[in-house]
This record gives sequence, C-alpha cells and structure tokens, in this order.
Amino acid sequence: MRKITVLLSTIAGLGLSQAASAADLGATKVYTKAPPPAVSYGWTGSYVGGYIGGAFNDGNTRTSDPLGALPSANYNTGSTFIGGVTTGYNYQFSPNWLVGYEGDTGYQEFKGSGFYPGSATQSASTTSNGWFSSLTGRFGYVNGPSLIYAKGGATLTRFDSTVADPTTALLFDRKKWVVGYAVGGGWEYMLGNKWSVKAEYLYLGFGDNISPGGPASTSLGGIHTARVGLNYKWDPLSLLFYR
Repeated sequence: MRKITVLLSTIAGLGLSQAASAADLGATKVYTKAPPPAVSYGWTGSYVGGYIGGAFNDGNTRTSDPLGALPSANYNTGSTFIGGVTTGYNYQFSPNWLVGYEGDTGYQEFKGSGFYPGSATQSASTTSNGWFSSLTGRFGYVNGPSLIYAKGGATLTRFDSTVADPTTALLFDRKKWVVGYAVGGGWEYMLGNKWSVKAEYLYLGFGDNISPGGPASTSLGGIHTARVGLNYKWDPLSLLFYR
C-alpha cells in the first residue's frame, strides 16, 4: 500500500511539472517598439537658399538742377518685386546663441521720374534695374527649431540718374555702383535637420548723394525690403570627399 501511494505521488508530480513546462512554452513574449529618436536642431554649418519679396522707397527721390537755375525735382521711385539667392554660415554656442554671416544677391526694378518746378520740359529720373547684393553679420537667439536674429552690414546697388531737356539739348546721365548699409532682422524655423524657412525685414540706406562726381546730385531715401525664404543646410566639403 505504501509503495502504491509513493508511485501515485511521483506520477502526480511529474504531471504537474510537464503542465508547467507546457505553459511556459506556450507563453507569448511581448515586444515593445523603441520610441523614435529625438530630432536634433543643430544650427552650426553652411547653408544656401533663395528668397522672394517686395521693396519700396522711403520717401521721395530728389535731383538737383545741373545748371543751378531751378529747384530740385522731387519724385517717387515706387515699389518693386525682389528675388534672389542666399548663402551663409552659422555658429551656435552657449548653447542658445548664434553668430554668423550671410550674403545675398537679388534682382530689383526701381524707376521714377518728375519735372523740375517752373519747367514743363526739363525732367529728372532715377532707375535701379538689375542686381544688388548685401553682406551682413547675424546674431540671434536659438530656442530649439526657432531662431530670432538681427543683422547688419553693407549693400551694393547700381543707380542710373538722368536729367534731360529736349528743348535745350541738356542731358546729364550718371551711372554708378553705390555702397550703402543694411540693417534688419527676422525669424527662421528649422524643418527637420536640413531645411528651414524664414521671414525677414532689411533696410538699405545710401546716404544723401547716389550720383557723386557730376553737376547734378540725387538723394534717395532708404529702401525697405520684406522677404520670405527657404534655406538648405549643407557641408561644402562633402563635394570634395563624397564617394
């Protein structure tokens, strides 16, 4: 009787062990997907891009009479569409501050004219049809993908100032590249690691005389520009070492 009891206990123990093993083999393992890596917004590096926008003159343009007999002609050069390309470099530090430089070249088309007071035939005109460039430094505050910045530097634009009177064969024409100053600021936002969009205001100033060296002088109010752009961050050395 005792042997039968021991045998039954052994069989029962083996059955429970097999059942536990079967339960372990049949258990489903649950795998959890790792969260996607966080996007890193690093601003340091070179970039290229393009922009479009508009510009208008700050006040009237004034051209003196080359003969000194009439008051200056006053007229407005209006507004223009602008568009161009941009290149630059950013360096992020401390870690929410940024310094860098930016160069841009664009196209504009200003034109205006007016008669001299007291004359129905003698007129003055000023045009700026063609390319203009600026080179500026940038300083800004970084908050993740967002950058708020100020900028300032120099600008280069060609102006053509003309005085004409068909009744007296008077003709004065002065074409000159003029160096001025550029100040402004804007906001830029990164779209991932490479692309960014921006909105920017830039004021271009040229002083009192954009046609020096002639009998007539032309003074031009500054130019207000507003633009939106798209930039792409890249490494120029990758073109040399790409395989």
